[in-house]
Amino acid sequence: MKKWHSLLIDEIEKELKTNINTGLSEEEARKRLFIYGLNELRVKKKPTYVLFLEQFKNLLILILLIATAISAILGEVIEAVAIGIVVLVMGIMGFIQEYRAEKTLEALRKMATPMTRVVRNGEEREIPSSMIVPGDIIVLKAGDIVPADIRLFQSVDLEVDESSFTGESAPVEKNAKVVLDEDVPVSDRINMAFMGTSVVNGYGKGIVVATGNNTELGKLVGMIAESKEEKTPLEEELDYFAKRIGLLIIGISGVVFALSLLEGLQGIIDSLMTAIALAVAAIPEGLPAIATAILAIGAYRMAKKNALVRKLSAVETLGSVNVICTDKTGTITKGEMTLKQILFIDSSYMIEEDKVKISVVSSDGNPNEGNLEFLLSIIPPHVGNDAQIVNDNGRTILKGSPTEGAVLYAVYKLKGPGWIDERKRQYPVVKVYPFDRFRKMKSTVHKIDGKYLVITSGAPDVILSRSTRVLTKDGEAAINKDTWNKLRLLIDELGSKGYRTFGVAYRWMSNFSNEYSDEEVENELVFMAVLGIIDPPREGVAEAIKIARKAGIKVVMVTGDHKSTATAIAKMIGLDVDNGLVIEGRELDKMSEDELQRIIDKVVVFARATPEHKLRIVKAFKARGYRVAMTGDGVNDVPALKMADIGVAMGIKGTEVAKEASQIVLLDDNFSTIVEAIKEGRVIYENLKKPINFLLSCNLGEVATIFGAELLKMPIPLKPLHLLWVNVVTDVAPATVLGLEAPEPDIMDRPPRPASDRLITKRKLIYYIAMGSIIGAALLLLYNVLLKEGLEIARTIVFTSLVVAEIGLVLTMRSETKHFWELPRNRWLLPGLAIAILLQLIVIYTPLREVFDTVFLDARHWALSLIVPIAIILVDALRKSLKIKL
Repeated sequence: MKKWHSLLIDEIEKELKTNINTGLSEEEARKRLFIYGLNELRVKKKPTYVLFLEQFKNLLILILLIATAISAILGEVIEAVAIGIVVLVMGIMGFIQEYRAEKTLEALRKMATPMTRVVRNGEEREIPSSMIVPGDIIVLKAGDIVPADIRLFQSVDLEVDESSFTGESAPVEKNAKVVLDEDVPVSDRINMAFMGTSVVNGYGKGIVVATGNNTELGKLVGMIAESKEEKTPLEEELDYFAKRIGLLIIGISGVVFALSLLEGLQGIIDSLMTAIALAVAAIPEGLPAIATAILAIGAYRMAKKNALVRKLSAVETLGSVNVICTDKTGTITKGEMTLKQILFIDSSYMIEEDKVKISVVSSDGNPNEGNLEFLLSIIPPHVGNDAQIVNDNGRTILKGSPTEGAVLYAVYKLKGPGWIDERKRQYPVVKVYPFDRFRKMKSTVHKIDGKYLVITSGAPDVILSRSTRVLTKDGEAAINKDTWNKLRLLIDELGSKGYRTFGVAYRWMSNFSNEYSDEEVENELVFMAVLGIIDPPREGVAEAIKIARKAGIKVVMVTGDHKSTATAIAKMIGLDVDNGLVIEGRELDKMSEDELQRIIDKVVVFARATPEHKLRIVKAFKARGYRVAMTGDGVNDVPALKMADIGVAMGIKGTEVAKEASQIVLLDDNFSTIVEAIKEGRVIYENLKKPINFLLSCNLGEVATIFGAELLKMPIPLKPLHLLWVNVVTDVAPATVLGLEAPEPDIMDRPPRPASDRLITKRKLIYYIAMGSIIGAALLLLYNVLLKEGLEIARTIVFTSLVVAEIGLVLTMRSETKHFWELPRNRWLLPGLAIAILLQLIVIYTPLREVFDTVFLDARHWALSLIVPIAIILVDALRKSLKIKL
């Protein structure tokens, strides 16, 4: 692939057969459009029906589908319809999740601009951006979105915002005249403009070198399309469970079928019905719905704390995260340049900001109010041509140069709009000498009482070289070697801390002519102050990182910004830069995957990182066994967001692409919110274990009952419809209230659970089998005794006893270690159990009994049904008293 940034313009003209003055002819452009296609981001998209059908590839769903088909063949229409509806609902739930996730790629198309200025046949005209072809000559002005990848050949004060693309907060100053080395990373290619970025300031022209999917943005599309969205731990857990339950069903059904061969045709038919019942009994059909309900409740609580959950299973995964890879711009920081320090030679000030206002506070106990007031007074008239503050439907918006805008906005917040207007009238502008990259300065001339005030701003070292005097508390003083060294130290110290430095100087002139050159005006200056401008950390981020560290979570900054800036911000928020590593993208390029994995535990900051680097970093952490959350807001974050265990996007400043690729969106763009989300994730995980313990004990009780009856040659005690009623209807309320238990107080003082920690362990499987065997034995005992009163009444009592058993299971499953009477009150517990019993009463004492083949039960029958929950409570109480762990 061509390295356009390393070629001369005439080489590119020859390669692309174009001319920078006349551009392409319309006929040539049509030919190239046919060859290269429309300038659009094209992606392969799965048909909707394929997405839907893929939901039924799950082993448990396939078993239920087979059960549906066999029920229909044997004439059991009600059972077939009931099982079919359950399967359909499970499939639809999964389909909705995936359908929303596929919007990620479509969102990238929103970044294209509808119309673009091109030069064709020597004339400038506007055409749809989709019609651009390689070799076209593009004209760029402030406010434009760059429509393709362009090699610039002309740039006048051209600045491009690449923050959503590279992650660097400050606009990039472009220089069309330079020719760069081949290995210069995308973020440093200052002679290029890339598709999807926006022009902040200035003017430029360039040759289109790539369109559509061949652009840098197009490569991201390819990376996203190829990257497989990782399953969450909960999804992996349910898959693990599904395979083992599937094997159990097949094994038991095989035994039943083998025994039935000895009984002829009727035996085979009966065994098929038994197999269906076993399938329905063993599969916790209600688990997806119950897990979804518990996760949805957790998601609701998180939304109230400004964390919007896009993928429910991600709620549980958050609780296991032990590494957060976070972007800097707009995530750790505010995403806007802000004036934070004002340094005079003999006094200094910090700009402190809260939600209502900002204030200037002396940081050295040696204030100089007069000089500070003078500085604040001259800023509005000086920067007014290049930075404006406008009100857009109640929102304050900065337009123009971000650096000058940061200074103007600080004055605006300190003094108000009326004061700024008054200063502009007090210092009327006579002439402006615009900033350019060669002088690295800007000057304005103001007429005041017959004299002329020159105000100069720009690179402090350059301004210092043009200054002969310095402003002090006692007035102006000549710059000598000591004062020059002191000023130089101030400038260097601010720069080393990651600040963008902005120098301000002035001079008075008795005479002025518009014919004066900038050289005549910008000399013999009085050096006034150095201003420190930075994209500052968000409020509360440092505290959030402290809490994360206490909870055993490693926070790593991954940014496209420069090493010095990234290191400075890392120190401000409490990342341990002194004892950790700060790695630049170029260093990362030289590392093999093994080398990266060896050092990644020690890294706290990755600077100058590209999208490819971010993806490598997430993969390296995952290869080391970490569970990774990736926070971000730009296009550059998308591949890593999808690869991470949890993708967390910013809701306010995040691009649509990042939001669609993520599982969680922070509505307030506040990094601190993720700590609350992680806490909620841990609570959800603890509470998710309880309904799983409940459901699987109940389901294996059903399996033991049916399999035991088959072995004892007893009539089948529970029909498939009975089992579906228990699994999908009466189990739901009790299981859900288990997910509403109060959080434990030390939840954020524990380390994250290990990746190897499973919701369903071998030890727990033994417990489920033991508890299921107790339930099965108690139900079969009842069934055997009551068969004398008739098959229908015996089945009804077994059916009802299974529902009543939920009382014992709910009470014992509230905690894996504590007795239920030792736990705080759960206000949802009694209503949940009441709902389950009420639903059972409906199928016994209403016309629905005809559908379920149930009969009326008297008080004696209900008393007998209490045998099962009492047995459950006694056995589990003994286990807990003996301190036998699950």
